[in-house]
Amino acid sequence: AAANTPMSNLGISMRAGIDMLTGRNADPDSVFFDRVDLEHIGASGHSQGGAAAIVVGSDPRIDTVLPIQPGPLANIDAVRVPALLLAGQRDSIVFPALVKAFYNAADHIPALYGEVRGADHFTVVGDPGPFAAPTTAWFRAHLMGDRTAGAQFFGPGCGICTDTATWSDVRRNSLALNVPAATP
Repeated sequence: AAANTPMSNLGISMRAGIDMLTGRNADPDSVFFDRVDLEHIGASGHSQGGAAAIVVGSDPRIDTVLPIQPGPLANIDAVRVPALLLAGQRDSIVFPALVKAFYNAADHIPALYGEVRGADHFTVVGDPGPFAAPTTAWFRAHLMGDRTAGAQFFGPGCGICTDTATWSDVRRNSLALNVPAATP
């Protein structure tokens, strides 16, 4: 769900959501009582929400971030967790060069850049398939320890690295290159 605010890039709603679920997880009257895994939290968002995912990457409760076509109002220098930054090859709102700039600045964390072939800014909304599969795999790898999912991004057999039908550009920084496929 999107935050109903012109300032969604600040990550306020994401942090408030974690706070709310933390409270509900502790409340015996809540349907969420003792059901929320607060030890494994990821942040993702699209456009302004992508910028918010970068912003909350400094929150100690967050384990990984996956900004999709993130807006420019974020500072990746504060992110302290692995990041998969996704762009659309034909995005004329958040140009791939902007997402690559975030990736290039993320030299202090394991970071990957993936550019979906032919995608524009709204492909993720209308036909999310090319974005949904890597998003699911990334979170399964980082939040659930799924080694098969991790092999899509890490190790010598990096799945997205060889899928030229889906990806027009894939990059892994030196820290990501050193992550074995079996241990994201």
